[in-house]
Amino acid sequence: MRTPSTIAVWLALTLSACSAPPAREFGKADVENINKMLQAFTTTYNAKDAAKLVNFFTPGGVVLPPNASTVHGTENVGEYYVRRFARGASDLKLEPRDIAGVGSLAFANGDYSLNMAPPDGPARRDRGKFLFVLRDLKGTWQLDQLMFSSDFAPETAPPPSS
Repeated sequence: MRTPSTIAVWLALTLSACSAPPAREFGKADVENINKMLQAFTTTYNAKDAAKLVNFFTPGGVVLPPNASTVHGTENVGEYYVRRFARGASDLKLEPRDIAGVGSLAFANGDYSLNMAPPDGPARRDRGKFLFVLRDLKGTWQLDQLMFSSDFAPETAPPPSS
């Protein structure tokens, strides 16, 4: 026969075994790892290595560029960067302002600058802001969503829709 205290202990152990594990704590080491990832991303970007750049993204990674359609998935992200480099993008600099997170999700935002030297137009310096949403996958911070916007107006407006 079970006593009420035995039942209470059994119930407490059963309920504690069913509860979700505590969320992992986001800390200083995560901020340092994200800063290192941003530096490596910048180095890879400036090497114009689209094939390696996709390794910074989660499999379902998304790029939300200004004045263009959203790019989904690493294959399309790689193609996006091939086109971007062909249009003369180079010399990226990222200046993170805020990096924070909860558990396995984080964000980094700040300012960027880069050169644009399209083969069919004048070279210019661009600057703007960025927002990266990151996900910790198996101990590595990867880009899940990347959004950036220039501080300057687009060079050309889209054609009017008919």
